[in-house]
Amino acid sequence: MLASLVASTVQYAIARGIPMEQIAAATGLSRTDLIDPEARLPQDLVPAIWRLLGEAYPGEALALEMASAAPFSYFGPIAHAVRYASDLRSSLQTFIRYRAIMSNRLQISLIETPPEAAVRMYHPMDEEDGGYAAEVGMALGARFGREVIGMDNALVRVDFAHPPFGSIRVYEDFFGIPVRFEQPCNALVFHSEALDRPTQQHDIHLFRYIQEHLDWVRERLAVPGDPPELTKIRSAIAHNAERSEYSAEALAQQMNMSLRTLQRLTQEFGLTVRQLLNEAREANARQFLSDPQLSVEAISFLLGYSEDRAFRRAFKRWTGQTPAQFRQGLA
Repeated sequence: MLASLVASTVQYAIARGIPMEQIAAATGLSRTDLIDPEARLPQDLVPAIWRLLGEAYPGEALALEMASAAPFSYFGPIAHAVRYASDLRSSLQTFIRYRAIMSNRLQISLIETPPEAAVRMYHPMDEEDGGYAAEVGMALGARFGREVIGMDNALVRVDFAHPPFGSIRVYEDFFGIPVRFEQPCNALVFHSEALDRPTQQHDIHLFRYIQEHLDWVRERLAVPGDPPELTKIRSAIAHNAERSEYSAEALAQQMNMSLRTLQRLTQEFGLTVRQLLNEAREANARQFLSDPQLSVEAISFLLGYSEDRAFRRAFKRWTGQTPAQFRQGLA
């Protein structure tokens, strides 16, 4: 999957006239790396490629051009499950559930505040490439929704956290809806009622079959930078977080082991169970706080706290700021 993501970006750069020798100098990649189906190419190579493109073609919405032609295999096997889900909500929840197959650093959440529902996304890479990769993913996702899922008129608007790379009109022509920039977070914003619309190709049997395959992939995927065992723990934390469950006991149960065994396992990596749970809680808290429609009390509930005071204390400990101060910094 990571090889596909990197290779797609390299292929686009070559198509735009960036010499392979220049790409190799910036990334250390060779043509052999790109054609090796077993290659595990580090995702942090992608920003280097986008920086080359941005320097060569300033003022162009390059990511939209790539997204208009890139194959949906960019999303790997997740695209197959999303295709056969029963409705748009299930499609989005499936993508969120298996996001670690694309990147264990990718944060995605679905926040429903009728009459809108926002799919909010964040990846540390966004700061490194200025937002190009985020644009590709969101633009390709919108195209997948139109062409495969059948979600015409489901989107309300698109929000990007970064400034535009080209004319705003180019963006709005691509998406067919208003596009805003320099917003608190990247988000695809849908009409709430659209989430219940059936997909064009829904097939419960195929969907279940592909889900089983994705579970197998997620469990065995060793993302570069994390040992396989640590990847499994992070995946289990993400799974429990979907139910607002952040307790160590629930994590151990999800991992099918005793709490003591889980504690010993995390200690092997110089970490504690609490550190890993707080890492996920903090990342999700930052995402939730970027949505002004969510109250601190609601966020506290979503993060599994029994009262908002506990969340406020924890957030101040993590960031040195209160939730209110963090929100003011986003304005």
